[in-house]
Amino acid sequence: MSKEDSEAPPAEAAAPKAASPWLPVIAVIVVMPLVSFAMTQYVLIPHIQSTVAAQKPAEGDAKATPEGKADADKTAKPSFSYNFDDVVVNLSGAMGTKYLKASFSVLSSNKDLQKIMTDNKSQLLDVALNVLSSKSMTDLEAPGSKNLVRNDLITNFNQALSSEVVEQLYFSEFVIQ
Repeated sequence: MSKEDSEAPPAEAAAPKAASPWLPVIAVIVVMPLVSFAMTQYVLIPHIQSTVAAQKPAEGDAKATPEGKADADKTAKPSFSYNFDDVVVNLSGAMGTKYLKASFSVLSSNKDLQKIMTDNKSQLLDVALNVLSSKSMTDLEAPGSKNLVRNDLITNFNQALSSEVVEQLYFSEFVIQ
């Protein structure tokens, strides 16, 4: 035997056969969607459903006690409305060149809404004019600006009436020129 034969075994025999480098990648691509699906279906969705169910009061409970009845009345949809038609104001900072024309309805579950609004119409119209005229063109161009105006009107109406009469407000017309 020669010296070379005994010292160096063939290259194929020395290194064991290595696994394919693509095997972990393939395993991740196949296994991860399955794990994600299983976690969503069997862990996350049941947890969310149980949390939502725990937060909702049972309908039988709301009707059984006087406190529950008060809560049920608060969640009832307002059924009385009063309309403010064609409220026109100059916008703030426009030097009289831009105006807003709005028509809206206020809603309440208070059965005396018509009387309350009629008795306080001048005061409420003044409140609406002040709130609407305080807005600039920039304010009204911002995303969600109508919701801000809506909330301002509801808050100021209730403050002027010294009670929580106005529950919702819907615009039927909102024109800026």
